Amino acid sequence: MKPATDQNTEQLIEEFSSTMRKHLREHTEGTNVNNASLLTTDYLNHYSGMVMLLEQLPSTPEELIIYLLSWEPIGYEEHFATSGFRDGDLAITAYRHAPENIRSTFDTVIERLHEESIKALDIVRRQAEAGNTQGLSQTCEQSAPILRDLIDEASAIVNQQDHSQRSIDDHF
Repeated sequence: MKPATDQNTEQLIEEFSSTMRKHLREHTEGTNVNNASLLTTDYLNHYSGMVMLLEQLPSTPEELIIYLLSWEPIGYEEHFATSGFRDGDLAITAYRHAPENIRSTFDTVIERLHEESIKALDIVRRQAEAGNTQGLSQTCEQSAPILRDLIDEASAIVNQQDHSQRSIDDHF
């Protein structure tokens, strides 16, 4: 059994968190921050842009490869701190106070999206360096839907819906 002071501290922390979530929810109307999850899908645009490059790469590899291979994942808070997003400060604060189960699930999917993106880009880099245009096209065709599924899964969490899971490893 925990000492009474630990229980009091935990209760105060939970009350504070609950009050913060309520306060933040009062400020989400008219923004892209979801009122229930306190997250926003705008962060996922960073990944969607990379997937669009991946999808278009087979048609113009010489023009797009430099852009695709210069892409790097970025964290949620860093994205909003540097993006110029109108409600960036709200998005960061809301993320920090999002319900733990939602944020944890979202962060887990984002970690997988990050890892799968890096895997796909590594394979693309190796195939481009080897001049393997057929393998490059195949990688793009197989990787893009997997990454889109992860983006959809993260979006479903933000919008409080269910979604499925796949991996780049399932194809390579």
